[in-house]
Amino acid sequence: MKKIRIESIGVSYPRKKILRIGSLSHAVHAGSQCLKNSNYHPMDVEVLINSGIYRDGHYVEPAFSTFIQKRLGINTEFQGRRTLSFDLLNGGCGMLNGIHVLTNLISSGRIHAGMVISSEANSDKNPDPNYLYENSGAAVMLDISPNSQIGFGNFVFKSFEKYIHLYSSFVSLTQKYGRLLIKKKKEIEDAYLACVQSVIKELLDTENLSADDISFVIPSQISEYFLNKLPENICFSAEKIINLTHKYTDTLTTSVFLSLKHLLDDKVIKPGQKIILLTVGSGITVGASIYYF
Repeated sequence: MKKIRIESIGVSYPRKKILRIGSLSHAVHAGSQCLKNSNYHPMDVEVLINSGIYRDGHYVEPAFSTFIQKRLGINTEFQGRRTLSFDLLNGGCGMLNGIHVLTNLISSGRIHAGMVISSEANSDKNPDPNYLYENSGAAVMLDISPNSQIGFGNFVFKSFEKYIHLYSSFVSLTQKYGRLLIKKKKEIEDAYLACVQSVIKELLDTENLSADDISFVIPSQISEYFLNKLPENICFSAEKIINLTHKYTDTLTTSVFLSLKHLLDDKVIKPGQKIILLTVGSGITVGASIYYF
């Protein structure tokens, strides 16, 4: 059975404060780069999924994906080809959730190619000190891999509701245009660490693999503390855990894919290697998948 692959990837890296742009601009830049690196044209994108959480002006409705679709010029006319676009939000796991949805749609033969895109930005002039995510964007184009050995393996997602009280965010309307507020308990990173082990074990068991078969784990770049503690929690050697916190701070939904693009550009990942994409988010939700290169 053929796998679903990442046909192309595009990113919009965090910028210096004076050059910062909003979530829509980051999404469009990442999507444009993804299309530039792709063999597909905008008209070939049959489904567009946006998973970004924090948006310009705290925008909610209609779906933010429709604005991204229009700016990218993806089948915006009433005549001709059509594109289904929608938002799928699940905290830091959102992009991987979107990829999971697209892999099922492509595998079923309903579509041939689709894009998952995400961006984060806080437009508040005086942001809540608990908001630590850098503005950024990331996009991936998916299709059927021409090589049955290359592409995504299984996906595992788990929610741990007993930790739901550790993280919450909302927009306060006591200020004009609203202000994003985040409540985060100090023990949340230890809770993340407590949750990831069962997800990694289930993923490896499902794929009939061991830690020795995995070349790298690309986790959400939450913090130096989280990444330093992660190896012992999932029983992997420290050198297999990708830690780019010295280069990029946490960017929430885009974090894993900024790291993946960095590794691909530096040719760190070699053909034949297997990596785990590991995402964690509020809920607590943990998502993971194996990618075969």
